[in-house]
Amino acid sequence: MKKMRIWLYKTQWKLKKKYFVTQLISIRTLSKYAHIELEDVETGLMYTSTMRDEDNGTVVRPSSTVLRHPEHWDCIELDVTPKQYDVLIWWLNKKVAANKGYSKWDILKFVSPVHFPDNLRDICSEIVNNSCVIVRVIDGFGIPSPAKAAKKFVKKGHKIVDGTTVS
Repeated sequence: MKKMRIWLYKTQWKLKKKYFVTQLISIRTLSKYAHIELEDVETGLMYTSTMRDEDNGTVVRPSSTVLRHPEHWDCIELDVTPKQYDVLIWWLNKKVAANKGYSKWDILKFVSPVHFPDNLRDICSEIVNNSCVIVRVIDGFGIPSPAKAAKKFVKKGHKIVDGTTVS
């Protein structure tokens, strides 16, 4: 079995501009989670879609640059078969290579009652959710919020643990 991790970012309630979008997502989705990433434990790489810093869209980056503050994260550990792993990494790398930027239209889904789908770009929960649906770890393609994606993993028997307890 191969190890993968789902990382759930816990919204920081500080009065700083950089937290505004995550706070809005948490308020609208009634959740403490506002962002989600998928980590390949073996390589130490994380996959997501983000607008943070220089990143724009579907990216892969070292876990060490993302998890600087493990107290801001919760984690779900997954065991996948070598075949699931190969398909998952292949699909994620295809999404990174096809990156067209971050889907601002899709993120509006969480703060507005009107949704205009953007089929060329992704958001974080879309990447994580759909990659795990492809390899049958969870069910249901779509664009869930990070909190709804987390609930899908819990429904399948996975546990959410505090990020500071993961080594």
